[in-house]
Amino acid sequence: MLRDRYPTSFSSPRHSRHDIRRRLFVPFNKLRAKLDGFTVMQPFDGSDLVHVVNRIPFGARRMICSFESHIPRQFGLPSDAILTKMMLKEITSNRCRRLVGMSHFAMRTALAMHEGTPAYDVIKAKMMVQHPNVELGQKGDRLKGDDASSLVLTFVGGHFVRKGGCVAVRIAEKALEQGLPIHVNVISSLQAGESVWSDPTDPDFLKPYTDLLSLPNVTHFAGLPNAEAREIMGKSHFTLLPTFEDTFGFSAIESMAEYTPVIATNVCALPEVIYPGRNGHLLHLERDEMGEWVRPDKSERHTEAYTQIYRDTIEMLADEAVEYLKTLIGKPDILAAMRADARYTAEEMFSADVAGKRWDNLYERVSRESTQTPAVCDPVLDRSSPESPAYLFEGKPAGTR
Repeated sequence: MLRDRYPTSFSSPRHSRHDIRRRLFVPFNKLRAKLDGFTVMQPFDGSDLVHVVNRIPFGARRMICSFESHIPRQFGLPSDAILTKMMLKEITSNRCRRLVGMSHFAMRTALAMHEGTPAYDVIKAKMMVQHPNVELGQKGDRLKGDDASSLVLTFVGGHFVRKGGCVAVRIAEKALEQGLPIHVNVISSLQAGESVWSDPTDPDFLKPYTDLLSLPNVTHFAGLPNAEAREIMGKSHFTLLPTFEDTFGFSAIESMAEYTPVIATNVCALPEVIYPGRNGHLLHLERDEMGEWVRPDKSERHTEAYTQIYRDTIEMLADEAVEYLKTLIGKPDILAAMRADARYTAEEMFSADVAGKRWDNLYERVSRESTQTPAVCDPVLDRSSPESPAYLFEGKPAGTR
C-alpha cells in the first residue's frame, strides 16, 4: 500500500488479516505542484495488489485507486497533457481493478470529469464508494449526566477560513452578546489566505476573526495530538464543521466516534454523514447539482465581491447556528439521545473494524481477478457505502437502536 499519511489512514484498513506493507510514495508534487497525481512503483515489488490514495502508481501490476474528489488528479494540467493521458491510460487499463471514492460526492465529481469521453463507461464500471473509517473512542459517553445548562462547542481544522473557523468564533461572539452560556474551543493552526485555494486573498479579511480568539468564551489551541483533540471533542456538546468546501470532513466522524454530534454545512459529503436532528445538524448553503456551495469562481477570490460574499455567509451561518443552539440549552435529554445516535452512526458506518473486513474482502476478490479481463464492480459484493445515515434512524425513537 502506498500512503501519504493523512487521507490514507482513513481510506484503508487499520486492521487486516493480510500482510500489508505500507510505503510512502515518491512525492513528485514537492518538485512541482502539477505532478500531484501519480507516483512510481518499485520494479518487482512482489505485492499481489497495490492500493493507493489520491495517486496513480505507474508500474503496478494490479491496483486499487482510492480518491477524495478527482481521479486522476490533474490540478493545473491540461486534459491533453502527456502526463494526463498517461494517468488516464493507467486507470482505464485492466491493471486498475477498482476506483474507490471516499464518498458519493467524490464519485459524482469524478464521473463528471469524464462525462462524454470515451473513458466514461470504463471508469464508471469499476467505480464504487467506501467511506473513510476511524477507531472508535472509549466506550462510555464523557458527558453522561450533564445537565446542558451550558454548551461547549469545538472546531477542528487547520484551514481556518475554509473549514469554518470564522463561523465558530462569530458564534462565540454572538453568544457573548446575547448572554448565552456557550464556550467555543478552536483547534487550528490558522492557515488561511493566499495559500488556501478557496479563501479570499484580501490581507485584511482574516484579522477581525482571529481577534475573536481572545474572547473570554473562546479557547484556542494552535495544534494538538489527535488523541488530545478527540478527547476535547468527546467533552464537547457539539463539534463544529461549518465548512465552505470539504472532500469529506474527517473530524465529523472522529467526533461521532467520541459520542459528539456535529453541526456542519450541508455541502459535499457531509449529508452522507449527518442526519439532522439525530446525530447533528446541517446549516444551509445554496448548492449546485454536485453538492458544492454556489459562489463566484475561485479565480475571483482577489475581488471585493468574493470577499463580501464570504463575510455575509459567515454571518448567516453563525446566526443560524446560534438560533439552533438556543433550543438545546438546558435540554439534556435531547442532547443525550443525539450523542447516542452519533456513536451509533460511527459504530455502524465508520468503524475501523467494519471497514477493515470490507477492505480485506475486496482485496481478496481483486487479487484473484485476471488482469486480462475488464474490471467491473460486482453488484452484490462491491456494494457502495450508504448515501445517508437515514437507514439507521427512520422509524426508531431518538437515542435507540
